[in-house]
Amino acid sequence: MRVAIIAGLMAVGLLAGCGGAEELEPMSPEETHRVVEMAVPSACTDACDQKYYQCYFGGGDPYYCNSYRAFCISQCP
Repeated sequence: MRVAIIAGLMAVGLLAGCGGAEELEPMSPEETHRVVEMAVPSACTDACDQKYYQCYFGGGDPYYCNSYRAFCISQCP
């Protein structure tokens, strides 16, 4: 029993360590700008979050509040 556990852990360790760390290729300035733009919330998403908090903490149905927030954010530019 103990041998099977040790063999399984060794197999997982060997598979996880296979290949080492992969080097990332450099991003262009346009890609960098797009990543930063997607990471920073806009005024539209802030408004959607505000409506969500009003709905959720105002006693609204959590499913409806989550669905409305997702729809609102999908309409943001």
